[in-house]
Amino acid sequence: MSDDIFDFDAAELETFIKQYMNLDRGSQQPSGIFSVLRAPRERQYQNTLQYFLNPREPHGFGYTLLEPFLTEVGMYEFNLSSQHIEISEEVTIADDGTQRRIDLILAGGSALSEHPRWAVFMELKVGAEEGDDQTTTYANADEWSFSWFESSELNVDQLEEKHYEYLKREDAVGAESDRFESLNWRNLVDRFESEVQDSLYDYPNRSVIQFTDFIQSLKETEGMDSDIDTDELNERLNLYFEHDRLIRQIEKANSQFESDFETVSTYLISNWESELREKFDFQDSGWKTSPSSTAKWQGIFPAYWDQDPLNQSSAIKLYFRHSPTTESLRNQQLIFRLRLPPARNVHTNNHHDDRSFNDVFAENCTVEYNEQIQDALVSIDAHDSRLGSASALVKKTYPLDPNNLTESYFGQLERAVEEFCCNEAFVTVFNQVFEDAYRTVFDMEPAGEFPEPLPKQK
Repeated sequence: MSDDIFDFDAAELETFIKQYMNLDRGSQQPSGIFSVLRAPRERQYQNTLQYFLNPREPHGFGYTLLEPFLTEVGMYEFNLSSQHIEISEEVTIADDGTQRRIDLILAGGSALSEHPRWAVFMELKVGAEEGDDQTTTYANADEWSFSWFESSELNVDQLEEKHYEYLKREDAVGAESDRFESLNWRNLVDRFESEVQDSLYDYPNRSVIQFTDFIQSLKETEGMDSDIDTDELNERLNLYFEHDRLIRQIEKANSQFESDFETVSTYLISNWESELREKFDFQDSGWKTSPSSTAKWQGIFPAYWDQDPLNQSSAIKLYFRHSPTTESLRNQQLIFRLRLPPARNVHTNNHHDDRSFNDVFAENCTVEYNEQIQDALVSIDAHDSRLGSASALVKKTYPLDPNNLTESYFGQLERAVEEFCCNEAFVTVFNQVFEDAYRTVFDMEPAGEFPEPLPKQK
């Protein structure tokens, strides 16, 4: 780091901060880029949505927006990064002769396969309603002119899973075809904002600005309240030009900080497993560690809680998760969670009285076993629980020492494992919930045996 990064003029910095914090509010908001661009707004949104959903585009969001989008339309796809994804707009029906074009098709599957495994067919509306039999025609189409490696056609009958979505304003009429589910822009805004609002610093600044403008324009479309204050934006830009040298120094310093946090995160990802194996018996206990190259998905669980009841690579996995992300390090926090993510087929298909495995599991948590679970939560002082949501059951936040993030992370992780995984009352009651739900939904016993709480090394 060069010496001049922190060579700030203290008086100028103080003046800048005071001006920034005391900006007048209440003036007119500048128009967003979507209000300036020519062409129908529907087409603008279509192009922008395609761009942000495509993980191969240079926006830097990766799969951050694609994953919640698929969840919103009812698809529960995992390991997206290991799949090939294709997204095309204005796709025509193959050999139809009408030249009708659906707005977007998203498809994915193995790059070694000659055909996609799943697809989402989308028609987008902002103002106008659909044309005559538009969605009905799309729903009845058997083949689409869609590129997949050497193939130029997508055959609907070859898809394992398909969804038809009609994206519209909240108060607009739905699609004529019953095959198309209604999805509104408001729900999409809420889903995207909840996904990225706490981690915007993780993405390129230019992409954040573009994404924010897109969200703001969607809010205008839906008549939603704006969270951007009026003319304050213009005044901030004026401040930038006035203090651009100072701000560039701060940006340079922040870039170094971002790199430092990333270095710590990478170190923790690479070493947490070996640190825990020195303290706990993962060799003979039936418990497993599940490290990942992605900071968010570091797992610990008994192998017994990893089941594949349908033999369709749709495993149920109840597991503990910690995430040494740069965001958690900035916040000086380690968050330890117990979660049951929805598994494709296992979750989306209803196997018992029109309920999925996750539905039955959550009901067991909130009804039959609720009292026992509450007692177990008291024993670990965990008050943050959403037992009605199987994907986010229990979590506890542990503070980190800002003077020693790495060692305090390892120390707090050891403490979390002791409180959760070694806690007989806690793991026993959730295992009972797990087994009960399994028997109810699949009418059989889980494979193997529960190994009891995680033991410490002797």
